[in-house]
Amino acid sequence: MRELPVNKRTLFLFAACLCLLVAGVMLGLAFLNRAPRQATYPVQRQIQYGFTLQNRTNQALKNAEFWAQAPVKETAYQRCERLEVSHAYQLLSDEHGNQTLYFQLPEMPPFATVIVSVKAFLSLSDTPNELPTRDLKAYLQPEPFCESDAPEITRLAGTLASGKPATAAEKIFDWVTSNVQDSGYIRNERGALYALKNKQGDCTEFMYLFAALCRAGQIPARTIGGYVCGTNTVVTPGEYHNWAEFYDGKRWRIADPQRKNLMKETSHYIAMQVIVDTPRNPMAGFQRFRFAGQGLKVKMNG
Repeated sequence: MRELPVNKRTLFLFAACLCLLVAGVMLGLAFLNRAPRQATYPVQRQIQYGFTLQNRTNQALKNAEFWAQAPVKETAYQRCERLEVSHAYQLLSDEHGNQTLYFQLPEMPPFATVIVSVKAFLSLSDTPNELPTRDLKAYLQPEPFCESDAPEITRLAGTLASGKPATAAEKIFDWVTSNVQDSGYIRNERGALYALKNKQGDCTEFMYLFAALCRAGQIPARTIGGYVCGTNTVVTPGEYHNWAEFYDGKRWRIADPQRKNLMKETSHYIAMQVIVDTPRNPMAGFQRFRFAGQGLKVKMNG
């Protein structure tokens, strides 16, 4: 075979290298833009809970309303597959995955009692799934009880939130668990700044302080309400618990500083609410349930 002249041979080699470079760039872009791996939730679990609604008057109660939490539709660790509910309901949802059962009671006779029962079928995971993310700015902003813009919190976050998000979050977690004491249940929420100044609080204050420090350090974090259970069970109001999640750049990770649990046994955590105040979340500011109707009394069973 006749050898190419030097100038043509150089041009040929250049074109070949250029093709390889373009192919490499295209392959790299395809890798960067690949769709997240399909989410898997191998652990199956059921939870049950119920409520007693009472008309405590001697008059018929008309047009009473009742709202109750259902498990969050999907998180990195959880998917709510289906619900079985004893009464007709409307399922309300928001952009954070929160789900609310809404009941209308056209008429309750005098002194009548209604028992509402819920069974939720869940798929859970001990490995976080990478899910499509919405705008994370909402999880970087200060909120009531999560005062990430307070000078005391921003100063402390500046000493802790260095390195990759997961590393910084671990430093924040270690500081909170080492410096804040568990006070036992506190009826009213006190928030992150209270926990920092007083070095004490219950699970709610631990959650808020961790989330506020993360947000002050530019790590997206959100606050969660729900239950921790490792088996099928009937959950009760006293078992309601709060923890946080932080975003490591790819996935949401569970952090429960009050129980000193960072990213472990995550299939035990059943999220009932991403705590956020939005117009589409009728349970904002409420735990477990809320109701409306003169003379109506509601309690969660258990």
